[in-house]
Formats: sequence, C-alpha cells, structure tokens
Amino acid sequence: VFQGFREEDGKFKQEISGDVRGLLSLYEASYLGFPGEIVLDEAKSFARTHLQEIYRKAETDMEAKQLARALELPSHWRTRRCEAWWHIEQYREDSTEGMDPAGLELAMLEFNMVQLVYQAELEELHRWWKKLGLPKKLGFARDRLTESFQWAVGLIQEPQFSYCRKTMTKLTCLINVVDDVYDVYGSLDELHLFTTAIQRWDAGELDLLPEYMQVCFMAIHDTTNELAHHTMEQQGFNSLPYIKQAWQEQCRRYLEEAKTFHNNGGLDIQTFEEYLEHGRKSIASRIVLIHTYGASGETLTKEAFDYITNDPRLTFWIATVARLTNDLATSKA
Repeated sequence: VFQGFREEDGKFKQEISGDVRGLLSLYEASYLGFPGEIVLDEAKSFARTHLQEIYRKAETDMEAKQLARALELPSHWRTRRCEAWWHIEQYREDSTEGMDPAGLELAMLEFNMVQLVYQAELEELHRWWKKLGLPKKLGFARDRLTESFQWAVGLIQEPQFSYCRKTMTKLTCLINVVDDVYDVYGSLDELHLFTTAIQRWDAGELDLLPEYMQVCFMAIHDTTNELAHHTMEQQGFNSLPYIKQAWQEQCRRYLEEAKTFHNNGGLDIQTFEEYLEHGRKSIASRIVLIHTYGASGETLTKEAFDYITNDPRLTFWIATVARLTNDLATSKA
C-alpha cells in the first residue's frame, strides 16, 4: 500500500507533502509497523517532517491544536473516550459551513449518556470500597480506587461491559493492596504465612495470620467468590479454580521477589534480562486476563481459560509492555 506513495527512486512523492489529512493518516498508520518494516519508518519520518512544517505555518488556532496533538501521540495510544471529547470540543469550535449542528448534538448526547453509566459505576464501586474498609484498616496501602476505575475505562469503554469494568477495578484495587503488603509492610515470616493461606484458600485458618493479613485475605476471598458465583449463575461455568490458581501464582511470585530483595540486603541487584524475566511474572497480566475474561459476558470455555493460564506468547508481550510502562512511570531515574 505504501509503495503507491513513493517515486521510482523510493522517496515519498512530494505532491502529498501539502495534504494535511493524507499526512496525518500516513503518520498514524506508520505507528502500526513492526520492527524492521523500513517503509513504515520512512513514512513516519516523511510525514512528521512535513506536519511539523505545516504546524509552524498554521493559519488558525484550531489547525495548530490538531497538528500539535497528532504529533504528540498517535490517536490509538490515547484513551478513546477522552479522545472523543477532545474532538467534540474541536468540532464545536468549528465555524466553517461544513459543521453539522445535528451531528454535534448527537455526539454530545451519546457521550453524556455513557458518562452517566460511568458515574453510576464509580458510585457503586465507592460504596464497595468503603464497605470493604481496606484503606482505613491498612494505613500503609495505596487507596487507588478512582485511578483503577479510570484504567478500566481506558481499556473497556463500551457501556454494555459495565460488570467487566467494575470487576477489573476491584481486582486492580486488591492487587495494589496485596502488592503493598509484600513490598512495603509485611515481614518475610508474615509473607510466608499469607502465601500459604492463599495456597490453601481456607478462611477457617485465618487465626494463623496477623490481623491486617486477615483483612486482605477476606477481601480477596469474598470478591473472587462473588465473580465465580456470577459466572456460575450466568453461564453455569465454574471459574473459581482458575481464579484461585491465578491468585496463588501471583502471591508466589510476590513472595519470590520479597525473598530476593531480603537476601540481597534490601538492594535490587539484577541484570536487565533478570529484571524483565521476573518483572513479566509479577506484573499480574495473567490474573487480570483471567478475571476480565470471566467478567466479559463472552461464552466461557475451559479451552480459553487453559490458554490464558498457560502463558501464551500474547500474554508474554502484554506483560512485557505492562512491566516497562509501569516502571517507567514510577522510576526515580
């Protein structure tokens, strides 16, 4: 496809250098390339160079805003609902004859209706989080309900997937708390006890745990059982064995990280390859996929759950991207 925009000598045709829409489309498409696709790398460089030149000569504020936003990030890297509102606002400022007031009104109506769905979900989640009482009972743990919900919305925007968004938000909140237990607060002996309790998945053995770990265990136990009950009620499928296995594996990985950190005297000493190897395992991509699939409303099958559980190549790359972006955002470097 891209060869059609090139001259015989391989350079991109100069006649498209002034076509703003064409350049924007070419620039966006270039981000979908894989390493080694030289044509797409050249397309990105060509489009960016000419878009920057057009931006410097922009005749209107609207054109300058659109070009600056496009050059900052490709649209498919952005949250779609936020991107939609940005375009609605830009369209509302458009004073040209091509602006369709009815289309603008319809877009705003749809956006606001979906926002009402999100707001109702967030209110329900706040009640759940307050009733659970983890931030109050565990002063050391992160209270990230709103951020977790925003992340869930960023991944799953469609209003019909309300239950999946709420499940993902609950899971993310619990993962943050458990991660803080292993990383920040728990002693190594306590972490061994907690990991053993998760492996046994028996609420009858809570007396063996410190009080703060009892609270964590029951939060995980009750929330995951609720999801398993939902899948059984809706589809007659028992997802609890997969959910339990995901939590058990996640806690074992957290414990291994804690032991390594403790054995190294509180220093994180590892090569980049070791960091990626361990980081992929502890970033919780598998547990997120297990819960999200269970709450998606799709027809649940043993084959699909087994596929996710066996860490296919797809989850390998998801975990890699998630680990690197997570650590880049929190790095002190």
